[in-house]
Amino acid sequence: MLLPFLNLVRLILILLTLFPIFVFSKKRAIFLFFQIAGPSFLKLGQLLSVRQDLVGEEIAKTLAKFQDNVKPFSFDKLSGIINQEFHQNFDKIFKEFNQTPIASASIAQVHKAQLISGEIVAVKILRPNIQKMMMRDIITLKLLAKLCWVFSPFLTKTCQDIAELLSQTAKFELDLLHEGANGSKLAGDMKGVKGFFVPKIFWQYSSNKILITEWIDGIPFSNTDKISQTTFDKKIIAQNLVLAYFQQVYVHGFFHADMHPGNLFLKDNGDIAVVDFGIVGKIDKKTRIAVAEVLIGFLHRDYDKIAKIHIEAGFVPADTNLIDLSLSCRKIGEMIVGVDVKDISIAKLLTALIDLSKNYKMEAKPELLLLQKTLLLVEGVGVSLDPNLNIWDLARPFVKEWAKTNIGFDAKIRDAILDFFTAVKEYLKNK
Repeated sequence: MLLPFLNLVRLILILLTLFPIFVFSKKRAIFLFFQIAGPSFLKLGQLLSVRQDLVGEEIAKTLAKFQDNVKPFSFDKLSGIINQEFHQNFDKIFKEFNQTPIASASIAQVHKAQLISGEIVAVKILRPNIQKMMMRDIITLKLLAKLCWVFSPFLTKTCQDIAELLSQTAKFELDLLHEGANGSKLAGDMKGVKGFFVPKIFWQYSSNKILITEWIDGIPFSNTDKISQTTFDKKIIAQNLVLAYFQQVYVHGFFHADMHPGNLFLKDNGDIAVVDFGIVGKIDKKTRIAVAEVLIGFLHRDYDKIAKIHIEAGFVPADTNLIDLSLSCRKIGEMIVGVDVKDISIAKLLTALIDLSKNYKMEAKPELLLLQKTLLLVEGVGVSLDPNLNIWDLARPFVKEWAKTNIGFDAKIRDAILDFFTAVKEYLKNK
């Protein structure tokens, strides 16, 4: 208990030091706090950048500017981890190993290596003692929450929610085998999808602390100049990215939720490769159907239907006035759908709908916030490739085709029958 208490004192001292900066620039002070407080708080800052429901829009935008660049740990420490995980069999596994990391982040760092079998691989290794650091910081946040009760019950609840968010992250992101499972599922889901590639996982050499994946030779999408100099049709690449995203979200309800330009690579055959599977989004079928029906409603400008879906899906309170909500949806729709084709943004539409839920005192669902963040990233990369990219035109046939199978009357009858038999099965099992 002493260590978290000392860490709490340290955090309070940091806050007091940054207070003069906070007076003049709240954004700057918040940004500096998360950078100074340590790697687990840096990761927390990144997580909070997509949780406007917890920290508000202004702070979320500030935290979204974080670059996950942390000083790498020494090769001696790295060797110790590798030898411990591989039981001194380093030379039997690796033919070559680059001691200089190609990326160093708050949770782990990545090295390029060659296996004895000849394959070039990326070796992701957790930072030393990161589990203990994150557990310590979670306890510290909980202590901070108790102290905050004196000043603000709301602040206490926020600190408790943030501590819970960090706990959930620690559970999954500190187990690299879990990340490997995410990558493996994504690879299976996207098998055969045009222009999209997920690297192979080398399970036999991976562990909770080390993940070995196929090396990607390609240009990161963050290098816009080099991407623009390639001879590939950028319009086709942009379309492949968007359609791959819709495939993940609608067909499988499981999507890569961190598709920023640094995690996307253009391969030498023109395919898009994606790396880093620590953050994924999961959307159940009911929510997928609701979002699809909302999109179709906006395409048809059927605002009464959109309002009804919002109430039925629980996006707004059940006692919400339908006419008022329909008018609010019309205001959003006419501003977004009614503009020039090249200016239409589904991500902006989703942002407006999340804000609409907040206006009705509803907490935005975390999976929808991840969906919104990922769509913003995908749109951003897509538009950088093709300034005239129209996601509506790409989404329209995809969503409508998916809707035939999942939203039509026959589909609803089928789902109702399946739900009935599932309920009967569960009832009999529990008798």
